[in-house]
Amino acid sequence: MVRLNINQERIVKVSYSIKNFGLENVLLLEEKVDPQFIYIQKLKQKVGKGYATFYSLVVSLISYKLAMKGEEWWECFSDYLSKRGKPKNIDEAINNVVDFIKNCRGSIIGQKFKLKRIEKISKNKELLKAIIENPEIVLEKPEKIMKEIANLLETEEWKKTITFSIKMAYYAVKNKGEIKPLMINIPMPIDIRISCISYTSGIVESESFKEILKNPKIAIKAWEKVSELSGVPQIHLDSLLWVVGWAPRELEINEAREKIIVFLNKYYDPIKVKQLIEELFYKECR
Repeated sequence: MVRLNINQERIVKVSYSIKNFGLENVLLLEEKVDPQFIYIQKLKQKVGKGYATFYSLVVSLISYKLAMKGEEWWECFSDYLSKRGKPKNIDEAINNVVDFIKNCRGSIIGQKFKLKRIEKISKNKELLKAIIENPEIVLEKPEKIMKEIANLLETEEWKKTITFSIKMAYYAVKNKGEIKPLMINIPMPIDIRISCISYTSGIVESESFKEILKNPKIAIKAWEKVSELSGVPQIHLDSLLWVVGWAPRELEINEAREKIIVFLNKYYDPIKVKQLIEELFYKECR
């Protein structure tokens, strides 16, 4: 049986490096360097806040086992749905999502199941209409939205795509230049990148990041503690981890450190950046 443990000493060190980096810098990072935010904002310009929030939330629910990088997926999403223009009604918006899934190569793996998810979520049109008419409801009542979505999909609220959908809806609701933290507590969406950085940071001890991916609850618990100690809400912490988390997955750890440090030094204090990345990329991802 695989044993996974939370390393309290690493929790403290990682938390301190994030706190030292600063919440405001994390919020600025969302706007400056997160391609997900940039692509969703481009879509919002074409279809308005309500439909951009709807699209971002619903597509997040089928954003798993992608046949392309996450950055490419969200670019495909933004380009495809922008070309469709603003939908006339909820039914047209749902059809646009279905067409996107059928036409973007990123969704080819398990496409039938992804389409089935859209069918399930579409059964509660009142919920979807409420989000389109008042997109801020996603941030005002995130727990309620997650619970209703989870019920429709017959799954649990803490699962990755459910919590991720709130984050991506937030990216649509958020106005560019609005540097204000969200004091909402939603679990960290544990995907491959976050599993890897949970391992490389040392906050979760395991044989491999793959074991963390299979057992996400321990990583959720660990990042909840980091969020508490660092003062950075998990919804924003996820933005930081996702932006840098590709590097240790794709590169040897020293090269990953160097590449991300050079990248972030263009925007932030090099001393804070170095400390942050050395703690997050503490050991090789394997």
